[in-house]
Amino acid sequence: MDILNLQAGPAYAMGLVGVFLGVSLLLAGTCQLIVKPLLARQEIRRRMMNRGNNERLGHVKILKDVQEIEDSLWAAIAKRIGALGKIENLQRNLMQADIYWRPATFLSVAGFAACGGFLVAFLKYGFLPAMGAAFLCGNIPFFVMRLKKNHKTKVIEKQMPEAMELLARSLRAGHALPSSIELAGKEIPDPLGTEMKTVYEEQRLGLSVPMALKRMGERVASQDLQYFVTAVMLQTETGGNLAEVMENIGYLIRERLKLKGKIQALTAEGKFSALILALLPFVVFFALTIVNRKYIETLFTDPAGIYIIGIGLFNIVIGIVWMKNIIKLDV
Repeated sequence: MDILNLQAGPAYAMGLVGVFLGVSLLLAGTCQLIVKPLLARQEIRRRMMNRGNNERLGHVKILKDVQEIEDSLWAAIAKRIGALGKIENLQRNLMQADIYWRPATFLSVAGFAACGGFLVAFLKYGFLPAMGAAFLCGNIPFFVMRLKKNHKTKVIEKQMPEAMELLARSLRAGHALPSSIELAGKEIPDPLGTEMKTVYEEQRLGLSVPMALKRMGERVASQDLQYFVTAVMLQTETGGNLAEVMENIGYLIRERLKLKGKIQALTAEGKFSALILALLPFVVFFALTIVNRKYIETLFTDPAGIYIIGIGLFNIVIGIVWMKNIIKLDV
């Protein structure tokens, strides 16, 4: 399709001008919000590496003050528009996904992706398909964030029983809790090992152990980890046999993982059926493209075909979400 033929009418020109201005502003804001924090983090990492030649400190995120909600200006703007709670929740999700960006940086990237998708689709298909493309592209960063967050949470939940048993053995051997946490940080692989190292370094720099553990609980979206944090905080106030508590927590987590595995096995058939139903429209589309290409090309050459594709994709997404909720069981 010749782009010059599409340029009839003021609406198209105004749309292009708006897209150009939006992309320009997003580029300027993204450069300002991404480059400056990255340079600051590199400088902090360099100083940490040079301090005492302790290489491990370079891999530990200590007191993530650079991840606080921007500065007073951003906080004031967010509070003014009533979005401070949402910004705080976004920052918490970013930390739980190990994405050490400021919320404004992340939102700028999402906005830039949305504008890019809108521009490409607008030049090719028109305004309404461009809105759908902008929505999909703008949600890609959020999808990646949720994917990384869920992956980190699942890995940590699998590591928790071993970590609890290691802490219990270390405490029974006579080590103090900070030393036991340091040992767990050395022995347990990432990501839980890094979180344990962070707790040890934070308490070594002045935070109390309960406060350092509470901060770790905010960085990890794991219910099992919350049990550990709560147990330590209660033990510091009331006393008790912490080693026995660690063993009990490890046992409960291990049994919970076994039960979760059994449930996944029982729901495997439903998940496979949902996967087949989700992939079937795309398989049929691909088969028709090979068998009768002209029949499929009508969806792209006819203006109504674009809307039919959009409605179909929307219904597929609704069906996938519906089936996922049906077969999802919380343990």
